[in-house]
Amino acid sequence: MKKSIYLLLAIFLSACLPAGVQVPQSPLLSVLERKAGLIAYIGTDGNVYITDQGASKTSQLTKDATPPDQKSSSTLAYQNPTWSLDGSQLAYIKFEQGNSQLISKLFVANIDDDTIKNVYSSASEHPFYLYWSPDDANLSFLSSAATGQTMMLQSVSATGGDSRVLDTGSPFYWSWAPDGKTMIVHQGGGGSNLPNRLAFLKVDSGVDEYGLDMIPASFQAPAWSPDGKFILLTHKTDDGKQEILLADSTGKTLKSIRTFDLSTAFAWSFDSEQFAYIVGTEPLNNGTIGTLHVYDTAISKEIEVGKNVVGLFWSPNGKKLAYFVPYVAGAQTTNGAQSDTTTLILQLNMLDVATGKTRELFNFQPTDQFVSIIPYFDQYHQSTTIWSPDSNNLVLSFIGSDGKPGVAVVAASGQLQPRFIADGIFAVWSWK
Repeated sequence: MKKSIYLLLAIFLSACLPAGVQVPQSPLLSVLERKAGLIAYIGTDGNVYITDQGASKTSQLTKDATPPDQKSSSTLAYQNPTWSLDGSQLAYIKFEQGNSQLISKLFVANIDDDTIKNVYSSASEHPFYLYWSPDDANLSFLSSAATGQTMMLQSVSATGGDSRVLDTGSPFYWSWAPDGKTMIVHQGGGGSNLPNRLAFLKVDSGVDEYGLDMIPASFQAPAWSPDGKFILLTHKTDDGKQEILLADSTGKTLKSIRTFDLSTAFAWSFDSEQFAYIVGTEPLNNGTIGTLHVYDTAISKEIEVGKNVVGLFWSPNGKKLAYFVPYVAGAQTTNGAQSDTTTLILQLNMLDVATGKTRELFNFQPTDQFVSIIPYFDQYHQSTTIWSPDSNNLVLSFIGSDGKPGVAVVAASGQLQPRFIADGIFAVWSWK
């Protein structure tokens, strides 16, 4: 009874705090709070783990990764843990380097029956991005082609079998329709001089392509709304202007959202009622940094949220938007003087969609693995989430003051201090 009283008191006090004030998290919270979904992470030993937000139940899926500090002629590493939409399966990539040969494998772990299946293996085509089909029956992925000159979009059944090549291009981005049988793909962008095209792929029993009669503007990933009604994409007008377009499910333009000069990136809220987009203000080779806007499709109204934004993730309930603003901090020497070394810091901010108000939650040094997804958030937003299924927390991968990487749970309210849960370099939350 006392534990329950302390928990309720902590929650009540945090709810009454003024903006910008945080209280330490009670150890009881990690035990007594309602758990939502599971967190998959790559540990500092290189292996794959699954835990809950309180780190009370942790299981180790792999045990044979080569420790990062171990020098060896052969190495084994795991990357890209990616949850199926129903939260029952976790896919990840295994790289085996030895005898001057690299072998890549895809594994699917079934959480319900604790089985793990090798569904793909290749010594010439190496996966580096995973994206489950909406029905969780197939795992689509990008891999390098045997020639190394382009990328291959492939698909393999979650139960294994032969993979099939759906398309090729470099760079390459895609978005699944909710039916799991159609996707819209974008080849090109990011300053590439390679062919730039938009097309629909029908990937049921065969693979059929239907090209869109438009020239894409400077962007990366198209975005199909979760309800299947709309598609976000871009195009160049006849007079050379770049536009963000809202199209229907057939690719027909419904509305021009706005023009832009450099680049843009966008992501739908999961209730399909709003989308967020960034208008680039500085040239980048990959990704977009600039002004963040949120557009309400029902009333055709938008608000400007923040500047110098590089990435964002919608909460599952569509009521909050987490976004990141980067800045560079100078390191200090042991005597307190400023050194020439600089460190990338990400500022995590939170938008309350109903009020339009934002608040700064947490500044942290991200791990390299977390940094690597930020320029491509528009693609990763469709396959991966850092949000808990109940929209109350986020999971972040950070470098601590001691220089060691870790995984922390951060309350979306901003009124509790981040809680360390594991030694790890990259973590994602399950969708359910």
